[in-house]
Amino acid sequence: MRTFKVGILGAGVISRTYLADIKAFYKELDVVACADVNVEAAKKLATEFQVPKFYSTEDLLKDEEIEIVINLTPPQFHVSLNKEIIKAGKNVFSEKPFATNISEAKEVLDLAADQGVKVGCAPDTFLSSGLQSLRYYLDGGIIGKPFFVTANMTTFGVETWHPNPLPFYKKGSGPLYDMAGYYLSAIVSILGPIESIAAFDATGVENRHIYVGPKAGEDIIPEIPTHYTSILRLKSGVVVNFNISFDIYKSNLPMFEIYGDGGTLTYPDPNFGGGTPRVYRKEQYTDVIYRDDVEALERKEKFYDLPELFPRVKDYSRGLGVLDLANAIETKTSNRANGELILHITEAIEGIIKSSESGEFYKMMTTCERPRPMKVGGFLDEV
Repeated sequence: MRTFKVGILGAGVISRTYLADIKAFYKELDVVACADVNVEAAKKLATEFQVPKFYSTEDLLKDEEIEIVINLTPPQFHVSLNKEIIKAGKNVFSEKPFATNISEAKEVLDLAADQGVKVGCAPDTFLSSGLQSLRYYLDGGIIGKPFFVTANMTTFGVETWHPNPLPFYKKGSGPLYDMAGYYLSAIVSILGPIESIAAFDATGVENRHIYVGPKAGEDIIPEIPTHYTSILRLKSGVVVNFNISFDIYKSNLPMFEIYGDGGTLTYPDPNFGGGTPRVYRKEQYTDVIYRDDVEALERKEKFYDLPELFPRVKDYSRGLGVLDLANAIETKTSNRANGELILHITEAIEGIIKSSESGEFYKMMTTCERPRPMKVGGFLDEV
């Protein structure tokens, strides 16, 4: 694949993860410029990572050398800035959330189609080693036919570690927009699209205390619910129990488990690209009927680690979705984190909110294909 010239828009915390990973692992992505509304922040980022140019947002979009812009700005600016990037004739890879509703997402994607550019969106962790390995084993029938999933993102917000937690509790944010994409992308990429949703919301903590950063000691009153419990029925018939919360201090719930008629597959955290899948087969449960010995009893009580079948040099590998987008541009094909998937995940988040507000089932209007799998045993930068 040829080298693509890339610009980073947004000089916040996540930009350093993207730059470090892209420079270390993806030689086909050449980051030539950084930009931010605060040009001094862009300059600092560019200097830190030896990027030759730093800009304001407007000047970045005027740079004809840049082919792909990675939009790492705060979520409330994603839609407007993605439109500006597309109008400048550049391909865009956006951090999540892509949009707060399906109507806005369609506007951006329709504009991209009109301009003849491609769009991708995080989270792209479903492309990484752990979840691709999980998909490979599931497709191979290691637990038979799947019928139920439990997915649980249970944590106590961000105010104990994030230097600016306030935006996480504004409208258009919260646990759904911040974290649901990781779990929903994993579910859809592994098991297929969602058909219907039933959901409930709650707010466990009405007044949240900031512990770190420049506003330490102040309180936040959330503008949105901070806990959602939902049931998703997939088109395949699989039922998913999905809990996502900023109100839980500690939980023993599994973060991601798939149950089949032949056993259980478990994964540590869909927020990470790397993670060791583990399996429990039904034979471990039934063998003790025939074998009354220590070995059989020990096997009955344990999960077995499964090897990851793709390179995992870091737990995140930010930039893999950008590489996939670049490959799609060159080959004139569809990238995996494409518009169809973006719309479906965006609608699923909106559907959870609408169901929780109305008390009624939400029927999905969009659908999508499972993104094609990565090549087993491929090289680090092979998509």
